[in-house]
Amino acid sequence: MIRANEEEGSSVTWGICKKGENKIIGSICLWNLDPENGIAELGYSIYWENWGKGYMTEAAEAVIEFGFNAMGVYIIQAFSQIENIASVKMLQRFGFVQTGVDGKYTIFAKCQTPKDAIQLETERLFMREATIADAPFFLELLNTPDWLANIGDRGVRNMEDAHRFVIHRIFLNCRKNGFGSYLIEQKSDGTCIGFCGLYKRDFLEDFDIGYAFLPPYYGKGYATEAAQAVLNLAKNKIGLERLKAFCTEKNKPSQRVLEKIGLRFERNFIAPGDEEELMLWGVKF
Repeated sequence: MIRANEEEGSSVTWGICKKGENKIIGSICLWNLDPENGIAELGYSIYWENWGKGYMTEAAEAVIEFGFNAMGVYIIQAFSQIENIASVKMLQRFGFVQTGVDGKYTIFAKCQTPKDAIQLETERLFMREATIADAPFFLELLNTPDWLANIGDRGVRNMEDAHRFVIHRIFLNCRKNGFGSYLIEQKSDGTCIGFCGLYKRDFLEDFDIGYAFLPPYYGKGYATEAAQAVLNLAKNKIGLERLKAFCTEKNKPSQRVLEKIGLRFERNFIAPGDEEELMLWGVKF
């Protein structure tokens, strides 16, 4: 089974031996490989006589490094039985975070941003890809009254939800297209204040630009500054020919931002699964 899975490209498995010995005392693998999205699952087991000696921690460190740096994986997931405290602690030691529960298993994940990931810089802002470590910021942002009113409820209520949001809605979007959402930090003190990026919606032919900020940073020109940087990225580096954006009729501040960066109102529309009419904006480069 192991050989067959390796031949079809769905897993890679190693036997674990003590140095100087040829007897396998455990195994460790990267399986459920998803090359399209750069996802792998870490699995491991070791004979009970070798528990508590650090062998699995040593092996896992090597395999995680191999997955990220040699195989080009972006996300490694792991399932650990809830009561297996030693396994849970090992995953947390390596920076894995909890993303859910499946029956008797706790689900963990760890992401690694590529070294060549896009970074943007403006006069007052630094913009980079979000990581799992930014989950507390998104938990706060996605529950602000303006986000819920103008963008919608994403069901992010706790840190576990926020981890999943960052992985599946932010991180994988960047991996799929080579660009996506960028966390916005103030240069002055490194505070996370919002995010801005490019998105491909099923109901729009072109990419669109979207942004959101925490309330204390409204009215300071940050949205215009960040949106202009993302528009320049779309036009000059990515080479998009057109760019869209949409907002609600009541969101006047967002409309002003779009006008400032050169987008013009095109028409009203209703997105699939939505009830509120939206304003569609666009620009052709």
